[in-house]
Amino acid sequence: MKVEVKVEELIEPIVNNLGFEIEYVEFVKEGSNNVLRVVIDRTGEKMWVDDCEKVSRAIEDVVDKNINQEYVLEVSSPGLERQLKNIKLYKKYNGKEIHIKLFKKQDDLKEFNAFICGVNEDEQSIIVKTEDEKEIKIALKDIATAYTTYDFNAALKGNTDNVNLNKLNKFNK
Repeated sequence: MKVEVKVEELIEPIVNNLGFEIEYVEFVKEGSNNVLRVVIDRTGEKMWVDDCEKVSRAIEDVVDKNINQEYVLEVSSPGLERQLKNIKLYKKYNGKEIHIKLFKKQDDLKEFNAFICGVNEDEQSIIVKTEDEKEIKIALKDIATAYTTYDFNAALKGNTDNVNLNKLNKFNK
């Protein structure tokens, strides 16, 4: 069993009891360090640094007992633009705009924005609708990166509905 799967199973009840949910857990090599990254969220409420610290303290003993190598524990919030790392997150953000980068072109697209309009857990795939209203089915294994989009310009003006960071003028130069 992969380290991140084992750890997620062990810490999920602890994290949920504290009022949070796990977005994803990953165990990665960064430089010379192993990093166990636990990304948490809280539905309908803001996340604070203190929340991450509280979860970190609550899970550190369980994690220490189940990882037999040196590692750095990192507990964080997903931020405004949330990485979509598993089918659970695609389901959670169904209907939202995302930015997708594929490993190779599909339907003449490699990197683009689209709205998630369907998630097939059995096939591990999503259906997205592009800006030109084209629907594309994409297997998760073909996605290099995907994340939700956030338009800070619209947020500053008080409009936080369907905001998209990638459409800001300063990024289109």
